[in-house]
Amino acid sequence: MGQYPPVMMQNTPSYYGAAPPPQPYQAVYRPPVPMPMQQQQQQPYMQNQYGQPPRPPVPTQECQTTATIRNQVNLKKPTLALAPTGQPGVFNITFSFDASAPCRVTTFVCAHEDVRRACKITSPFPPAPAISFPKGLNHKFSAATPGGASHVVNTVRASARDLTSVSNDTFPVIIRLEAVLEDPTPAGAAGSSADGARMLEGLEAGCELPQWVQSQTTYAKLIKEDDGSWGLRVIKQKIWVKGTAYELQEIYGMEQKGANGTTADGYEDVDGNECVICMSAPRDTTALPCRHMCMCHACASALKTQTNKCPICRNEIESLLHIKINSKPAAGAGVTAAS
Repeated sequence: MGQYPPVMMQNTPSYYGAAPPPQPYQAVYRPPVPMPMQQQQQQPYMQNQYGQPPRPPVPTQECQTTATIRNQVNLKKPTLALAPTGQPGVFNITFSFDASAPCRVTTFVCAHEDVRRACKITSPFPPAPAISFPKGLNHKFSAATPGGASHVVNTVRASARDLTSVSNDTFPVIIRLEAVLEDPTPAGAAGSSADGARMLEGLEAGCELPQWVQSQTTYAKLIKEDDGSWGLRVIKQKIWVKGTAYELQEIYGMEQKGANGTTADGYEDVDGNECVICMSAPRDTTALPCRHMCMCHACASALKTQTNKCPICRNEIESLLHIKINSKPAAGAGVTAAS
């Protein structure tokens, strides 16, 4: 019988019940696989020297084109209140306002406004007669005003729900101040007259507003104060100018502060008039939509390339509004109009 040479093992034998012996390390090159675009965008940012991720570019835009609208009448919101009368549940509407032209005041309770019909106002309760005022600042509207005693809110005749809530453009209290535009309709046009007061007197209370009338409308609801008495809280304000309605928005930091740390309207404001970043230049740029005027134009331009947070409230900035401020603002200043 012939003898065969021993068979050489080509592979490493297996050891049952135990792990195979370690193999020598061999480096294997594999080409990089491109990562999907979605995963690339979800990769975390590398931390900077302060331990925070770098911020992406801020997609804010600067409002370059603005229009100045001079408001001829302005109701001071913090002054709006209810004064008790001799009748239980009946209160007089009181407030202060400025007027740079002759104007008239009308009030409505539980009234509906139809924006499709030039802001026509209707109410189940007959409106009190309109009261005319001359041009002047800090007018007082109260029961002491001739005819003002008839402008009341009756909490007995109207339900508490209708007086404290808003639904379908129906508001508990509507106060409208009306004046004639500085550039009224040409002579001979319908409704035109040389006497502005006579033009207003010819209008029905709450009627569709013509284009030659400029008005400010204040919408409010009743609230219970801490002492249990009734008060009025402003919901919003609108102005009507040349056939277009604009909703008024406060700009925080635009008014001068008083000794008690509040603005002329009674609201808390940003300390000082300097930019909160450079602390030297006057602030003239507003962050939207939070409406904090807290930066100068140069600092706001530099800020929008680094962050999208307002320096005051830390809310996201969608756009920047550069405003030129007069040294002596006229009546109604301190608000910006948004259609």
